[in-house]
Amino acid sequence: MAIELNTVPEAVHAINRGEVVIVVDAEDRENEGDFICAAEKATPETVNFMLSGRGQLCVSVLPEVCKRLEISPIVAQNDAPLKTAFMTPIDIRSARTGITAREKSETILRMTDESCTANEFVRPGHVYPLLAKEGGVLRRAGHTEASIDLARMAGLHPAGVLCEVLDETGDRASRDSLAAIAKKNNLKIISIEQLIAHRRVSEKLISRAAEAELPTKYGNFKIIVYSVQYEDQQPIALVYGDLTEASDDEAVAPLVRMHSSCFTGDLISSLRCDCGDQLHMALETISKEGRGTLVYLPQEGRGIGLAQKIRAYALQDNGMDTVEANHALGFKADMRDYGIGLQILKDLGLSEVRLLTNNPKKTEAFNLRGFDLRVVDQVPIVSAANEHNQKYLNTKREKLGHKLPTL
Repeated sequence: MAIELNTVPEAVHAINRGEVVIVVDAEDRENEGDFICAAEKATPETVNFMLSGRGQLCVSVLPEVCKRLEISPIVAQNDAPLKTAFMTPIDIRSARTGITAREKSETILRMTDESCTANEFVRPGHVYPLLAKEGGVLRRAGHTEASIDLARMAGLHPAGVLCEVLDETGDRASRDSLAAIAKKNNLKIISIEQLIAHRRVSEKLISRAAEAELPTKYGNFKIIVYSVQYEDQQPIALVYGDLTEASDDEAVAPLVRMHSSCFTGDLISSLRCDCGDQLHMALETISKEGRGTLVYLPQEGRGIGLAQKIRAYALQDNGMDTVEANHALGFKADMRDYGIGLQILKDLGLSEVRLLTNNPKKTEAFNLRGFDLRVVDQVPIVSAANEHNQKYLNTKREKLGHKLPTL
């Protein structure tokens, strides 16, 4: 069941005040909720409350902390399903047993002090450090990284305390149970998915890697290749004309196409979709108008990747539609994210655009992201149907809300 979530800024403010928040991950991942607080705010009272979650109390830290404290992975080969990076458990040397909430608090608080050294702790202990990936949830969508991100965003030392929340039977707490716990204890509750989306918008993650002039059969474009921090993807902007120069009609904003990669449609002219047609129609339309940009985003198969898309094709061959096939493979109907694309448009100096799309959700992505970017018009980009993509286009209209004619 869906639960009402707070905003990321609300959770960050709570972390800054030393409060505990609940963070849930994806239902197709661990499907669990964790109590999380900033490590430097881990008082004995806070630790005691978090232990009521019944899970394993851990402290997420960055690599430099592990190096300074001389703590290493507890196993040489981590073959756990989610690769949670458990390090040597420790206790502060002054602890009697290390098991009490006060002793765990003292251990955690000392770990956040950059002057602390390895000889101040004994091992094995009762506080489990977890090695977080640099880059946080943008590198790994886990609670370990989420706790680091929340502490850092709150202006605190980048280390977090986390504890899984179990129900009275010892199983993972359900979404309803987590919502009830949050309400009872006045806790903020957010998802890792929210945190990823927030960071992709609020932090500048892109930089220009290369650019050159690119003559095409549609005219002379400028190609700009971008690097994305913490990610391997390299999105592209194809720019025609001066995007920031006022046109004869100052009310006319530049045309923009946000195009997700489609190897089969874009490169080998597959008839199963309309992607290749839309790509070329967009370039031609932008060229004829005299200015605009096409942002090419590596989000194959509406975000599920090429191999999974071909598996979805096989399911469609057996009677499923595109939405049903994605669901059968364990994915949402549309996994795409436009945060990086919006950052590229801001880098190009845009504030108002006319969006070349049939998908109203792309327009919503602009309006909901908190950017100074406004869609002043949604310009249709409808290609002719064929016998191979007619069912696909009908599904886009009926199940995904695309503005397409009845076929």
